[in-house]
Amino acid sequence: MKQKIVAIAVILIIIAGITGVAIWQSLPHEPSPPIPFVILLRGNVTTTDYSPEKIVSISPGATEILFALGLGEKVVGVDTYSDYPEETENITKVGSFSNPNIEKIAELNPDLILATGGVQRSFVDKLEELGWGVAARNYEEGVSSILSNIILVGNFTGQEEVAETLVNDMNKRIKEITDKTQNLTIEERPRVYIEYYFSAKGYRSFGSTSLVNELIYMAGGNNVFADSPIQHPTTSDEQVMKADPEVIFISKGAMAESCGLTPDLIRGREGWDGISAVKNNKIFEIEESSLTRPGPRIVDALETLAEYIHPELFS
Repeated sequence: MKQKIVAIAVILIIIAGITGVAIWQSLPHEPSPPIPFVILLRGNVTTTDYSPEKIVSISPGATEILFALGLGEKVVGVDTYSDYPEETENITKVGSFSNPNIEKIAELNPDLILATGGVQRSFVDKLEELGWGVAARNYEEGVSSILSNIILVGNFTGQEEVAETLVNDMNKRIKEITDKTQNLTIEERPRVYIEYYFSAKGYRSFGSTSLVNELIYMAGGNNVFADSPIQHPTTSDEQVMKADPEVIFISKGAMAESCGLTPDLIRGREGWDGISAVKNNKIFEIEESSLTRPGPRIVDALETLAEYIHPELFS
């Protein structure tokens, strides 16, 4: 394997528990806290002399970053959950998010591999056992870290200028939102509830340590479960009714489809007809992958949230 892979760099873009559908489906419990951002290197590779020709991504968010940087033609392998953009359909699949196939990746002879943390930690450990050097920095989940990771991927792929242009555009779009929302008082921020999945155990939402909580605040809302220290708390009818959200979002994607989550289902839940958002018909859908994947489309999600939470500010 070492002979087949000349230089592998694995960038761990840690959005524990919210990197996409794969991690939710693979974990029956709350995800572990984020591990440090790690770069695994073989040889004396630096960001100034490294220009990979073959790239494998086993993180949906990282895959989207690569295509946004114009590197789609260099992507030779992706995980089975990387489904955006459409071009990923024709790229070799190298296993699932939680169980990437090292042998299959080696056959592709990549120069660079992008991955994420959480359930992929054992995959990273295997590479470490094969002798890859490790460099680490502290990681904090949030929009700013996503922007930093885009710059970092650009540096490792020879796309520094493209990455800088992309981040500048994202920052401009973010500023157009936050300029209008940052000074809103708590009374001016509608109570917002987002549900992405439900089961017999309850309704899954987003707590204070989640990226989505930050997006809600940036969009001018107040997450009704912002006081929960858990990234993805399981809620109940009583908790949601007590919180009385003024705006409800449900995810639109594989997770919602797997449990049958729809606006009509929300309206038909017993007792929910007294919730402000239901009474005022403020139940909206938002694209699941854009909301949760740590990539460029996170700004699309922010704009969607802002337009529905504050239609008077964003028409």
